[in-house]
Amino acid sequence: MSKQFVVIGMGRLGSVMAKTLDELGHTVLAIDTDENLIQNLADDLPHVHLVAADATDEAVLRDLGIQNFDGAAVVIGGNIQAGILATVLLKEVGVPHVISRASSATHAKVLEKIGADRVIQPEKEMGAQVARTLASPAILDYVDLGDDEAIIETEVPKKWIDHSLAELELSRKAGLTVLALKAKGQAGTIPRGDTVLHEGDVMVVGGSKKNLDRSDLLQSQDR
Repeated sequence: MSKQFVVIGMGRLGSVMAKTLDELGHTVLAIDTDENLIQNLADDLPHVHLVAADATDEAVLRDLGIQNFDGAAVVIGGNIQAGILATVLLKEVGVPHVISRASSATHAKVLEKIGADRVIQPEKEMGAQVARTLASPAILDYVDLGDDEAIIETEVPKKWIDHSLAELELSRKAGLTVLALKAKGQAGTIPRGDTVLHEGDVMVVGGSKKNLDRSDLLQSQDR
């Protein structure tokens, strides 16, 4: 079902969010104080409603009907104060779900205290993900689920080859859950306890970041 979302701050992150929400079939309103930026984005985002306005002005937000939107993202880049004020106003006018961008741990705590439903630190999160894939080239994908949970897609570690999941006892010994397994040349399946892992198999594993980081999955894997 189509929903209405507003994205405040049309830098690189905001532009990608607006484009993605539009491609998903939602109605998107994009706001930035930079009129030139808004004009330059018109060709790239033809179906997004682009507005040059001050999102820290409650009257402006109400005139735009923001109180009727399903969710909002405040991803203003360098102006911390503007991001905080916009977040406060969005909650005050009644937007049910607000995601706000933080530039530091302290900034994140402030946003949480003023009512942001979720706080993101994209540079920090992306840096951590890239570092993990750099440390272990066998990692094909790393998805941060927020809080302390993550999912990774990886080749089966050398130590696990020719062992069944029951033998490995990953849930008990490592706090990990194998969610899916794709053998070479085959479609992905949900594995069972008697499923034996082979070299070249690709697996999707979920667990806490702490458990994933200290497992064989994110250690150096000699191939």
